[in-house]
Order: sequence, then structure tokens, then C-alpha cells
Amino acid sequence: MNDYIDQLDGLTRKQLMVLLARRHQESTQGIAVSGMGCRFPGGIDTPDALWEAVRGARAVRAAGSQPPTDSSGRPRWDTTAPDLAPLAPTLAAGAYLDDVDLFDADRFDLTPEEAEHLDPQQRLLLEVTLQALADANLTLRALRRRRVGVYVGISTAEYNFAGLRNGIGKDDLSPYMGTGTALSAASGRIALALGVRGPALTLDTACSSALTAVHLAAGALRAEECDIAVVGVSHLLLSPFTSEVFAQAGMVSPTGRCLPFTAEADGYVRAEGCGVLVLERYRDAAADGRQPYAVVRGSAVHQDGDREQLAAWSAASQRTVVDLALRRTGAAAHDVRYVEAQANGSRVGGVVEAETLAAAYDRRGAAAPELYVGSAKANLGYLETASGVAGMMKTALALAHREIPPQPGADRPDPAIAWERTGLRLATAPRPWPTTARTLAGVSATGFTGTAAHVVMEATPLPGSAPPERGGPALLLLSAHTPASLSATAERLRAHLLARGGWSRGAVCRTLAERRDHLAHRHAAVVHSDEELLAALDRAATAGPLVRALPASSGVLLDLRRGAPQAGLGSSGARRPEPGRAPGEDAGDPTPAWLDRVRAAGAPIAGVVCAAAVAAPCLAALTRDGASAWERSDDGDTVTLRRADAGEVPLTDPAAFDEADWYGLLAAAYLAGGDVDPGALTPDDPPPLMRLPGPALLGSRYWTDVNIWR
Repeated sequence: MNDYIDQLDGLTRKQLMVLLARRHQESTQGIAVSGMGCRFPGGIDTPDALWEAVRGARAVRAAGSQPPTDSSGRPRWDTTAPDLAPLAPTLAAGAYLDDVDLFDADRFDLTPEEAEHLDPQQRLLLEVTLQALADANLTLRALRRRRVGVYVGISTAEYNFAGLRNGIGKDDLSPYMGTGTALSAASGRIALALGVRGPALTLDTACSSALTAVHLAAGALRAEECDIAVVGVSHLLLSPFTSEVFAQAGMVSPTGRCLPFTAEADGYVRAEGCGVLVLERYRDAAADGRQPYAVVRGSAVHQDGDREQLAAWSAASQRTVVDLALRRTGAAAHDVRYVEAQANGSRVGGVVEAETLAAAYDRRGAAAPELYVGSAKANLGYLETASGVAGMMKTALALAHREIPPQPGADRPDPAIAWERTGLRLATAPRPWPTTARTLAGVSATGFTGTAAHVVMEATPLPGSAPPERGGPALLLLSAHTPASLSATAERLRAHLLARGGWSRGAVCRTLAERRDHLAHRHAAVVHSDEELLAALDRAATAGPLVRALPASSGVLLDLRRGAPQAGLGSSGARRPEPGRAPGEDAGDPTPAWLDRVRAAGAPIAGVVCAAAVAAPCLAALTRDGASAWERSDDGDTVTLRRADAGEVPLTDPAAFDEADWYGLLAAAYLAGGDVDPGALTPDDPPPLMRLPGPALLGSRYWTDVNIWR
């Protein structure tokens, strides 16, 4: 400590101020929400689908819905069984995921036995994590070069409850039961599946788990304990008895609806789901070309232990946690114009929370600026442990769209809430975000144990207009871990593109080439228009790989004695030597640099015939990766450099190749299992990246017979 003090003492006042300013900037820097993945009730499995639901004020379930089914159509619980029949009405009033017995074990290299004994909550986390990483345009290769933190919220372990009821025997046991259902294993399983290094922890603060995990991950990112953070929460309702316990406690809505802050609020609907966020420092996201959904500016976690009982609501605790989070943003309370509330669904809880938010965000008084409140629980049900991640995703999407979504039931606000004496409002229709100095929103969550968490997020600057589409062809690269997944991936991508506008083949092809892991089963096509791209995806979905007939993937022998094509590669014109000057005589001859670019793109080059003057730099370009042995033969002023394992290949003048031919070479190399980078051929002014769905995961049924609720 004394040495550190002496070091500070030696600084000038200006140096000390700069040092403190830098450290303050590092400790408060924005944390980008770069990617999101989800599985929510109502078939919501993408951020776009979530936004469509909340913007349309759509509740994904209605009173009287049926229990969920598995992939065979069988109900999760046999409510005709004597001990389950009395629970049937309670179980029918939930918001569930179907087909939770399905899992793509092959994608994660898990044996059938291990997959069968793996808690389906952990299966969801694995699959949704891949969705979120694809949404962020992050590959496993890129992740493994960085420090990655994994923060998982998970509370319940009900997968084996049916086995205990059914009388599990010795023959039903497996060594995978321990790791498969241990909640502590959830974060480590994701880290192992991704092959990453960094902090990994599993936490449980009940309904505040997601925001608590975000708070811890943001701190780790600012402290540079990790460079990327995967924050995931998963929650399934597998035991029928838990729902009955909650119903007897008076928490579950008897009408099967969740309408917080309304006159009809009477409890909540139990729901399940999984959400994963990909977080990183905002400066890193910007440097890597990612446009985040939003930026975390401040967060806090707090608990007051002087409550009368464990599950008692503490308005003081919520007020404190909001104050702490807001202070860390350095923003004014009036800049926050929307809060995603905890909203437990009861009328009393709604009144207390509304008063707390009005005080914390300085909205007391009729003249106070508007502060809209809402909750995704009215759309999805109460996802309990996963509720915070749903609310944070909804809020991030609202900030990205600069729009406050409507709240179901907003036309019937609770008269017990002092709307006219505060700035609090419910949005009855989609509203443009109010103009303030900063575009900020808050997200609240509180666990029944008393741990409250609050996150303040800010909108990012809107992206500038995309550069005009570069003419010429593009190379479509698509892959998956199985042929069936490849077909499904192509169909999913095609449907996604057909459903949205504003995309270009250049942006699609660049994103797929540079921001996807390239797996064993592949499709490649050279496309000249958006229509050709859609047609290529249709072929990939139905007929498998198809590439333009071009030279064999073993490579081409290039005749460079007349120079190299121009830098753009698209003109098909070759640089000719000036009269009286031999090829390569000019020290500025572009041949080695051009060849280096072609090799960097992954084009299979069997060899070159070149002038002796450029033989040495050509050889350096050809062997830069050190992957192959090369042979040299001299014939006066001409030198032939050939890959030792290359067969007889016809001599080709590169001037005869147009850009599509070069892409065709890359396509052939890609289908042969090679690594290719089409962007290396035309590195100037690349098209923008875009968000695209990741490879499709096709599950098989993994569910032990002893764990079926008969």
C-alpha cells in the first residue's frame, strides 16, 4: 500500500486527475447486450417473436388451456391418476413449453445415456446459448481466443421427482444422475460445451436470479475478469405438486390471467422458459462491428433483512436498489421513461411497487414527467426464476426499437394506484420513446428471499445507413452438424429472409461466412442476386449441396508470367508489364500481394508459374501458413512452384477467371472441408453484418421411463 501511495504522490495534479478519470470510466463503462436467445411460452423462440408478442399486447395463453405435451403428444402429467386428478384445474392454468423431452445431443457430443439423465433445464440452456451466440454473431473459434464468463440462474431440480413417486430402483440409477441434475453443474456444462475459459458460476436468488447474474457479469466485464459473458436462466415446471403449493399460498390467479397494475389483478400465472443474454464491453462490440440491442449502464443488488417474514415485500429494499443502480448510471431520474416492473400480479403488490417507483424515480406530483411501467408477465405469465431475463429482453428490444410497447389490461388501470398524483402511466398502444437527454429504462426483479436487483439500460446510437450493395456475385456458405440439420437450417434461414425486408445478399453471405462456425455437413453456392440466394437455400433444404462446375478442389496451377489481376479481382483484367520491362522487374509488382490475398481467402492453389524475379516472394506467400511442402523447378527466367502433393493440373491464366470463378474455387475448397474467407478477396468496403438465425437443432426424445408422471 505504501508503495502505491508513494507512486501516486509522485504524480502531478493533472496526471492524478487523468488516472482517476480513466479508472472511473473503466468502472462505469457500458456493457452491451449483443445477443439474445429464448424459449418462451406460445412458441416464442427468437427475439423478433418476443417483440411481436409484446408489441401486440398479446397474452400467449388463455384461461382453460391444457397441460403441456411431449413430442409424442402425451400430456406431461396424467391428471387421471388418483393423486393428480385433484390438481388438474391448477395444472391447466399455466403457460408452458411443449416438447421439453427433445434435445439435440449430437450437437453437444453427449451420449444417449448422459442426455437422458440431463435435467431438461440444462438442455434448454445449452441450446438457447447457441441461439444467443449466433444472434451476437460470435463463433466458438472467436470465443476460445477470449476469456468467457458463464453466469447461470437456476432454482429448481424437479426432473427426478416423478422417479421418487414411481419408486426408482437400483436398475434405474445412472452415474450421470449426479452431474445431470446438480444445479451447480449448469454453468460448468455450458463452459465445457463451448470449450471456453473464464469464471463460471451458478446462482439462485429466486425471481431476481437473472438480474443478479447480469449485475455480477457486468462487474466482471468491467474488471476485465472476462471479455464475453454468457448469462442464462432456465426454469421448468416439472412437478405438479409445486403448482398446487403455490395455489394454496394464494399466489396463483384463480382466473388464469396475469394482469399487474390493473383493476383485474388477482395473482399470477405460473410459466416456464429459458433466456440467454450475451454481454460484452460496449467498446469491444463496436470495434467488432456488432450493433447491440442496448447497453447496461448501471445495476445493483440489495436485501433488507429486517422484514417481518422471509417472503414479505420490502418497499425500502426496492427503493434502495433503484437508487443504487440509478446513481451508477450518472443520469437524472427523469431521463428514465420506462420501467419493467417486478409486478407479482397482486393488487396490493402493484400499489406498493407503483408508490416505490414513483418515489425512486422522482415521479410524485401531477406535473411529474411520464414514467411508463409494464411487465412481460402479462404477456408470458410469471416465469419465476427466468422472469427477469424475459423482462430484460423485452426492455432491450423496446430500447432498440425506440418504442414503449403496450401493456395488456392498460385500458383498465387499478384505481387504487395514484395515477393522477404521479407521473406513472400504462401504455395502451405502442408509443414512440419520449425525447429526453438520454434514452434510459429500468428493469426490476425481487426474489421471495428478499434479494432485489435493478438494472438501468440505455439505447445505443442508431446505425448509419448501409453502404450501397456492391455489384457482382457473393458466396453463400452454410453448414450444420448433421444433414437433417443442414436442411432445416437452410429452410429456417430462407423463411427468416422471406419474412423480413431490408437485407442484401452481400450482408447475408458475409455474416454466414465470417460469423458462423463451419461444421461437418456443408452447402455452398455462388449467387448473383437475392433471388438466386433464396433459390440456393431452397436447394440446400431439399436437394443438398450444389456448386458451380469449376476446376477441381485439388487446386489450380496459375500462370503469373504476365502479372496478376487487378486488386479488385472482379474485373478479370490482368496487370500487363510495361513495354521493355520484364514481369516482376518493378519492385512494386503486385503479384505476391495478390497471391497472398488469394491464399488468405482459402483458394486451393496447386502451384504457380512465375518470373524468376518474383519467385521468392511468391513462395513466401504460398507457404505463409506452413501447411504444405512446395517444390521449385527453374527454366531460365521462368520458375514453377508446385505443391508436392498436387497431381497433374492444367495451367490456368488468372486473367481468364472472373470473380465468380474465384468464389467457385472457394466453394469447392469449403465443401472439401477447408477453411475459407471470401471477404479476403474483396476486403475494401465490406457489406454490413446482420442478425441471422443460427444452425437448426433437431432433437430426439430423451426422457427416462421412470420419470414419467403416470
